[in-house]
Parts: sequence; structure tokens; C-alpha cells
Amino acid sequence: MIYYKLSPTQLEAKAEEVLQDFDSERLQKPKPLDVYDFVDFYMHLPYDWMNITPDQSVLGFSAFNDGYWWEWKNGTDWKNGDLPVKTEIKNGTIIIDNSLINGNNRGRENFTVIHECFHQLLHQKSFSRARHGIHQCNTKDFYATLPSTNGWSTRAKIEWQANACTTAFLMPRNAVNNVFQETFHSNNKVILRNNTRPIIEKMAHDFNSSYAAMCYRLNKLDLLTISNNNLKSIYNF
Repeated sequence: MIYYKLSPTQLEAKAEEVLQDFDSERLQKPKPLDVYDFVDFYMHLPYDWMNITPDQSVLGFSAFNDGYWWEWKNGTDWKNGDLPVKTEIKNGTIIIDNSLINGNNRGRENFTVIHECFHQLLHQKSFSRARHGIHQCNTKDFYATLPSTNGWSTRAKIEWQANACTTAFLMPRNAVNNVFQETFHSNNKVILRNNTRPIIEKMAHDFNSSYAAMCYRLNKLDLLTISNNNLKSIYNF
């Protein structure tokens, strides 16, 4: 599998380059965002929603060639006879699992959609020969961990690249720093506690992201201290 070795700094620069082109004002302050407008009007890609798996183990996928997926179109209760249907997927299509739009976590849906967009932007050569033309993103792929040099597979590093770009796109460094200073009236690091959680949840909402992703971003910007116990609870975006 082909992929480019990109540093966190390079990935952040790529995300900010895309954001500059899409809506430069977001680099300095948060604004409401319909991620499907980004897919439609900036990426110019088709998208849809479906029951991808019966157990929500796959949150989204991208097509890098014309292909197909076994969609659980008529229901996901396989124990009672529901079966998947072979569905054609056109090159460039982004598919999001119905569980994200039917749930109550718009931030996670937003993260998944933008994650798939960055696969399209960064990884065309990586997945041009993907099975059935499809690259699927499993629930476990949305992690908050930096890959080691030798310990991760190529696929895992590619998923991390998409996560890193998505984080920088939804929560740009300057905009987060500006809001943090306005909110806490300081640039000093705060500790993740019960009394800081509602504040961070509001920041996550303002940045169209999830609470877990916002905590991780603040931590990596050296603005938030997270205990090991709390870190485990926000492992997945």
C-alpha cells in the first residue's frame, strides 16, 4: 500500500491550506458548519447514508473506484433473517453510517465526514486498488494516538493522517487558542475536571466537533491536562 510519510506539522499545514481555500475566516474563529456543504461544494463529491454493517463496526467509507458494498438495506437484525443487498457505489462517493445521523452526536458525524474527505484528498494512490473499490473506516480507526515509527501498520498510519487533518480542520490552532483565551481569560493550561467539562463541551459544539476530539485537541495544544483515566474515556473521536 502506497502512502506518504507526513509529519504532524505537515498534516496540520495541509488542513489549514484546505480551510484557507474553503473559508479562511474559520482559521481565526469558530463558525457553524454543515460538513455536507463541504463535501458538496468544495470536494464536489457524491455522498449518501446507509446501514453499512449490522453492528456499527464501520462508520464510513470512501470509493476510490466504481465498486459495490453489501448494504443492510432492509434492516440489520440478521438474527431474525435480515440480509444485506449488493449496492453499486460510484467512484468518489462518501458513505456515512445511519447510526451517526440517527444518534445524538453531531460532532462525531462531522468528524467522520471530514475524515473521509481527507482520505480522498491524501490517499488516492493508497486505495486505488482497494477491494471492491472501497476503503472502509472502522470504529476503532477514529483514535487519538500518534503512531510510533515501527509499531503501526501502513493502514493505521494512513488512518492517523486522516484523523490529524480532520482535527486541524475542525479545530484550527489559532481559532482554538483565541477561544480558549477568551473563555479562561488566560493561556495557562487547565485540568480536565467536572467543572471544566461543560466549558469544553460548549467549545466542542462551537467547533462542530465532539467532546472527545476537543479534549484531545486542547491537550495536544498544551492547553489541557488529562489524567490517564480520563484519557481512556476519550480515546475514540
